[in-house]
Amino acid sequence: MRTRRLGVTTALSLAGALLVGVPLGTGPATAAADCLSEPPTGLLGASCDDTVPPETTLTAVSTPPNAGGWVATATMGFTFAGSHTDADTGTLAFECRLGGPVQAHDWVPCTSPRSYTGLVDSDAAPYTFQVRAVDTADRNHRVGGGFSPPEVEDLDATPAQLSWGQDTVAPVAFVNPDLYDEETPQQPVVVGRSLAVRLNSNEPGATFDCEIDGEATPCTPGRWTYTGATSGRHFLRARSVDKAGTPSAWSETSEFFVSRDLRGRRGWKTVKKSGAFDRTLARSKRKGARIVLPKQRVGELRLYAPTAPSYGKVRVKIGATNWRVVDLSAPRSAQREFVVIDRYQGARTGKVVIEVLTRNKPVLLDAIVARTNVFQG
Repeated sequence: MRTRRLGVTTALSLAGALLVGVPLGTGPATAAADCLSEPPTGLLGASCDDTVPPETTLTAVSTPPNAGGWVATATMGFTFAGSHTDADTGTLAFECRLGGPVQAHDWVPCTSPRSYTGLVDSDAAPYTFQVRAVDTADRNHRVGGGFSPPEVEDLDATPAQLSWGQDTVAPVAFVNPDLYDEETPQQPVVVGRSLAVRLNSNEPGATFDCEIDGEATPCTPGRWTYTGATSGRHFLRARSVDKAGTPSAWSETSEFFVSRDLRGRRGWKTVKKSGAFDRTLARSKRKGARIVLPKQRVGELRLYAPTAPSYGKVRVKIGATNWRVVDLSAPRSAQREFVVIDRYQGARTGKVVIEVLTRNKPVLLDAIVARTNVFQG
């Protein structure tokens, strides 16, 4: 009798254990292709594993990064949406995560739009914003267990994301044209068609915007050479632009004046000369041979020419003014600048005439500066 009673007790205990292992009204979890909702329906309904996660899309960004991945703002806002790719009509929620030097956080519930303010600049570590959609009805119901396969997570495993670098501080530009003119330091003369300019910035990787006479001109950081300058007065300014697209202030405007090549007709020949302006010189040995420039107002006149012991003389005048003699003979051969009229002598108007004064002595002329540049005291 005692043995039989023990057997009954043991059988009842085993039966209880089996009932605990299989909850009433819940069948084994299955991963069905047509499973749209995991919670069971009805008293004896079976659970299933919805294996199709929702998708997430970033629909708008307050400040999209530039081509280099940079922004120039400390505030970023994101608008996003989620969707089911099957017939599921369950409600979706969202979780957001931010990686970066400040305000970083792991996944937290969020709603669209999501904004961050007061972000700090950082070159070392970019920011990364991520957002994922979550199927809330399925996530709140756990299926599987025992020998069932692991449940597919009820969220977007490939979050929508955006990474960016931040630089909100304007750079500083250092613009140094290679210009020096003892006669007119503020309005230097360039005897050539090119001008070397040193362009530097306090921010590595900055590019430059340059303007010549108010027109945009391509330029590069470091030592940049502007080429193809026409004769006459010019103005240069530049600014640096950092990787986020923020420009510096424009530099002070630098003025420069490019000389004019001299070419003669009757009694003159054009000879090639390396190092000369436009690589040519006007040459004559004929006394009285002239070069005449159009009528203009002149407050300063300079003549550029080589000198040598055997060279002759020329004389120069403007309109009806007196002749001024320029002696091109010198003990040594050299390229010289002759200030025929300086800017302290007032302006005069007329044709500029250059005439050979000597006979059978070579005269070679390179370039001329004739400009209205009267000193304003």
